Amino acid sequence: MKKHRFRNLFLCFTALLMLPACQKYNSKLEQWGSTVDTVDTAKLKRNNIPYEIKDGKVYIPEDAFSDATYCCT
Repeated sequence: MKKHRFRNLFLCFTALLMLPACQKYNSKLEQWGSTVDTVDTAKLKRNNIPYEIKDGKVYIPEDAFSDATYCCT
């Protein structure tokens, strides 16, 4: 019983360590578009592209630019 508990804990711990490494986008945020009014955030959300809105401007990860261009044009 203890062997199985240790194995299960080890597998859970390993999975938790692997999750951040599997993130699709992980670069710094860059401005996308001029204002929030000119960017279709619904398309970004539908295509699983993370974004943040700060001061009326939309920011997406730098490594998501090509995917955002593909989905939003």
